[in-house]
This record gives sequence, structure tokens and C-alpha cells, in this order.
Amino acid sequence: MANQEASSIPPTAKMLILSFVPVFLGLGFLQIVLGAWLVTVGFTAEQAGLLIAAQGIAVVLTSIPLGIISDVYGRKQLLVLGNLAGAAALLVFALTTNFLYLISASVALGFAEGAAVTTWNALLADLTDNSNRNRVFSLSFIMINVTTGIGLVLPGAFPALQSLTGLTNYTLHRQTLLILGLASFISPLMFYILLRNHRETHNPERRWSGLTNKGTLAKLGFVASTIGFGAGFIIPLVGAWFYYRFNVSDSYSGPILAFSNILIGFSAYASPRLATRFGQMRAIILVTGSSMLFMLSMAFIPIFALAAGVYIVRSALMNMAGPLMDSFSMSIFPAEQRGLVSALSNITFRLPNSLSTYFGGVILGLGLLQLPFFIASAFYITGLTAFYIFFVTTKRYAAQIASLS
Repeated sequence: MANQEASSIPPTAKMLILSFVPVFLGLGFLQIVLGAWLVTVGFTAEQAGLLIAAQGIAVVLTSIPLGIISDVYGRKQLLVLGNLAGAAALLVFALTTNFLYLISASVALGFAEGAAVTTWNALLADLTDNSNRNRVFSLSFIMINVTTGIGLVLPGAFPALQSLTGLTNYTLHRQTLLILGLASFISPLMFYILLRNHRETHNPERRWSGLTNKGTLAKLGFVASTIGFGAGFIIPLVGAWFYYRFNVSDSYSGPILAFSNILIGFSAYASPRLATRFGQMRAIILVTGSSMLFMLSMAFIPIFALAAGVYIVRSALMNMAGPLMDSFSMSIFPAEQRGLVSALSNITFRLPNSLSTYFGGVILGLGLLQLPFFIASAFYITGLTAFYIFFVTTKRYAAQIASLS
């Protein structure tokens, strides 16, 4: 594994990744709309929270059935359908402020995310082999982080545009949503064009046989849920932590975090090289463990600029681990199970992460600003130790990766 020579990225995989750019630009901007803008134009914080929660609940409820559909009937139709739903939902946010319509759009976005979760990694794995899979997943990871980051920083240009055009902040937000919503329809169109002649051979009998290696999935789920639960105590709340610790508002921390999202996205370029040098599983432990150390050190840093820099390094290291973990999880399961595995992997990380974010907020509210880092690090150590015991110390997973395409 460590000495395996990497081959080039298949052209179809590269074009598919680039075709996702319009959607993630829109989703990045929508994060700002939901998290910061809606409350300035008459919506309550509870309504904004409900819109975000509706999307999350829809993802959880749809991921498993969509994963089974992906494994039985194929990825490409579901990917196109999901992206059509996502583009339509983005357009709804541009065309109305009716809360009931926006709730419906949020549910549609959840369905779209569920469709993407259950098809995207599985499809990329189907289009690659072990010689280029790490590179393809790294490119996908870079695309998602960079384009989402660009969407996040778009409102930073609005004050200058207001001065130049005389348009109001409200109008600029609405027009940007409209442009990005319309542009998002490019993605499903490109997916259809690129995949119309693609034959899916992973399940020719169109029959779901269930999961044949539940033990492996349980091990992956334990690792994902442990690390996800730990990360939730502080990572989604780091902006609030900057405020409580350094009295720095989101006017300063927000742009830093958004731009860091763009910059650290490129760190995933290093992932295939690390996998080649150290082996895929050991590289995952190396970068995730290093990320944890940087995260823990933030608890003791007295200066905002230094803490922000350490956070960026921490995030860059985790971005190196992300594509390697996706590639690993897809490589140890056969093609006819990858859709459901993708869904379950997402749920086992996302649900514990969401739960612990609540507890992290309570802890920060009590003024215990170091405690979330200590708790998060303890769960990281538990998850990494489990990954080492479950996967690295046994040779059969390395052999599985070598035998599965």
C-alpha cells in the first residue's frame, strides 16, 4: 500500500467533480443566509434554527433508504434527481420569504444532501481503483471546501457593491441567491451528460443482499461517532469560543474562518502523498492525531491571532484526513454496498456531532472555555486508538483494499 504508484485521475471523475462547483457555491452562500442574514430581515432565530434542523432531519431520514436505492438501482439517476431537487430548493430561497415554503425547501435540501451522500463517494469509488482513488477523493474534498468557502465570503463584497450600484443589502442577497440558484441547475445537467453512457455493473441483478460485513461497519461507525461526538464540543462553536475567549465578534472571526475554509481545502493535495509514503491507514492516524494536538493547544493560547492560526493548521490537517478516510471506507466494502455504507458513515458522524454541539454550547455558556477542548481530545484519542486496534494492527483490511476495485 505505502509503495503503490498512483495513476492519473480518470477524465470522467475529474469532470464530475468540477460539475459540482455551482451547487457548492450556492450551498456556501446559503449557510450565511440561514445562519446570519435571515434574522436581519424579520425572521426569528428560532425560525432560522428550524430551517437548519429541517434539513438535518431530512438527511438522516432519507440517507439509509436512498443508500439502498443507490446500491440496488444505481447511482447516476439518484445523483441527478437529488441535484435537481437541491437546485430547485436554492431557487425557492431566492423567490420567496414565506416560511412554509422555506421549510419545504429545507426538506428538499436534506433530500438532496441524502442523495449526494449515498451516491457521490460510491460513484467516485466505482470510477476509480486503488492506484488513483486517494487522488480523486482529495480533488473532490478540495472542490467542496474551496467552493463552499467562496460562497461563504461572497457577502464580504456587498458593502462595496452597495456603494457602486446603489442596491440595498437585501436586494444583493436576493439577487445573489437567484443567480446561484439558477446556476445550480448546471450541475444536474452536467451529471446527466457525463453519465448518460456510464454502465453501472456493481449490482446487475438489481437485488439488495444486505450488509455482509456488519462487524467492519460497526467498527467504522464507532470510530466516526467517537470522533464526531468529540469534535462537536468545540469545532462548530469555534466562532463563539473566539468571542468568549478574546471578545472578537464574527465580523472578524467570520471572514477568517471563511477564508481558511478556502485555503485549507488545498491541503488535501497532500493526502495522496502521505498515503503513498506511510500507507493509507497510518496516514489517517498521523494527520488526525496531529490535528488533535493543535486543537488541544488552542485551550492554552492567550492571543487571538495565534489561536486563529493554530485553528487553521488544525483544520488543514483534518482536511488531509477526510479524503483518506472516505477512500478507505469505500475500499474495504464491495461496490454493491457502498451507497448504504456512505449513508451510515455520514449518520454515525453527524448525529453524535450535532448532539455534542449542544453540550458544548452549554459548557461555553458556563464560562468553562478550556473544558470543551479537553473533552474533545479525550474522544479523539479514544477514536484513534480504536481505529488503530480495529484496522491497522490486522493485515486483512490492507489485503481487502488490494483486492477490491
